[in-house]
Amino acid sequence: MKKILGFVGRMTLHGIVLGIIWLDLSYVMINEWAAIALTIAWIAGVRVMERVVTDGRRKDAKDFGVSVTSGDKDEKHGKARTAKVRNGKIFFAVLDVVIVLVMIVATQFSPYWNSSVFRKNLTWEENGSKVFSKKDALTDYEFMMKYLKKIHPLTHGGLPGEVETRAKEVREWIEGQEQIEGYVLARKLESILSLLGDGHTAVEEDYDVYHVMKHVYEHNKAGHVLIGINDVPFEEFLALHPDVDSYETVSYGVRMIKNRVSNLEGLKYLGIDISGKIKYNYLTEDGESVTETVTAEDFLAPEEYNAYVMSVTGDDLTAEEDRGFVYYDVDAEHDLAILTLTNCRCNQVYKDTVAKMFEEIREKGIQNVCVDLRSNGGGSSLVANEFIKYLDVDAYKEWGCELRVGPLLIPMGGRTVKNPKKSPVFTGSVYVLTGVRTYSSAMDFAMLIQDNGIGKLVGQPCGNLPGSCGQVTSFVLPKTGFYFQTSTTKWYRVDPSKNQEPLIPDLVCPEEKALEVLLDNL
Repeated sequence: MKKILGFVGRMTLHGIVLGIIWLDLSYVMINEWAAIALTIAWIAGVRVMERVVTDGRRKDAKDFGVSVTSGDKDEKHGKARTAKVRNGKIFFAVLDVVIVLVMIVATQFSPYWNSSVFRKNLTWEENGSKVFSKKDALTDYEFMMKYLKKIHPLTHGGLPGEVETRAKEVREWIEGQEQIEGYVLARKLESILSLLGDGHTAVEEDYDVYHVMKHVYEHNKAGHVLIGINDVPFEEFLALHPDVDSYETVSYGVRMIKNRVSNLEGLKYLGIDISGKIKYNYLTEDGESVTETVTAEDFLAPEEYNAYVMSVTGDDLTAEEDRGFVYYDVDAEHDLAILTLTNCRCNQVYKDTVAKMFEEIREKGIQNVCVDLRSNGGGSSLVANEFIKYLDVDAYKEWGCELRVGPLLIPMGGRTVKNPKKSPVFTGSVYVLTGVRTYSSAMDFAMLIQDNGIGKLVGQPCGNLPGSCGQVTSFVLPKTGFYFQTSTTKWYRVDPSKNQEPLIPDLVCPEEKALEVLLDNL
């Protein structure tokens, strides 16, 4: 019984060590080397405690709590007990080594240490309107730069020259301030990340309430296209302020600015004066210029905005039908099935929807299928693999990459995937609708289809590049609470010869006209 209790006691103590690792991962924001040192210190403490609780009668055996009687006359039994002591020592020594190695690997090689993947106590709170001290700003600056250097594939071997120069400039600017408004600090930090040319690496502030320009819905409903602010076209604004956001294509950079100027908080972030009149420049479907002039009082909180829209247009935004992230329609007249996917989630809902669609396609003899990815910002790349399982494709190529694992950058070549076909197999034509908002895994979906010759793309080029970074890990900066994410992987295009090129559709047209153009070309 004493042996059993001793073993259970030691396992419990080592379990506490593993508990420390779990706490480090889940709750306590701790330095990596400090976490390793604490783990080793605790293990050493466990060793000391084990010595204290032993009977001490055979100190030379160093038995870790295994009871051995010094006056044992049975030599055979004595040797057996000595062997047990030795085996016990070896077992717990190996366990200690494994625990320390796990901690070293977790802290030095895993891109998810201190990230939101594990942390249970990280919250996303209003911070854009808050004011932060120089000390807090510097703390978060150092935190962001530390993990950028540790995790991002483009910083392996050191920061790129212009990024390092900008980082030093921002640090000096912070040191020259006593207090900094949240949105100003966020933009300064973003100016560093933007130089990487990686749309997946960014820092972002948050607000409890975003105030929307009240005429946005009216112009959208009328088909007006927002082209500028205060008589400055967005392309020109982006050229003047290229570091306000992280993006890979100019079209996506413009899209991000458009999104920001729709609300008062975004205008402040962009440095646009909101104390006086603000001009919104639109282009009608007939090509005529329209200007809407507003003031800060014309920006409304969500409930007020919805009430205003209803009073002017009669439309109730809260009652708009939500068909979910995936759904399909069958247009028998045009011999076409349209799968609309607004988020790349490869869950059972998606799988069931795709299966049901291809079954209906078979029953109705539909010969064309298109996937509408125009409003899809990405998610899981497995959605493309699941879709291709229903196509008459024996095998297809996937992209290669370079994976950042702490101090290592591991190259992984592209591979050929054998397609595990599912019934019913579709043998008709495949199309994908793309636009500026087709991003990340949605862009990967379109790339797989085009580069493998499976189908054709229709619409505008996607928002990010096939040869780009991704597979992000995210953090909450400890003092400001800003959201910070960084890429861990550098991806390469399925067709390596086009790695530096954007994904150009086979039929190029404005994204809002993509379905119309496809129908005209069936």
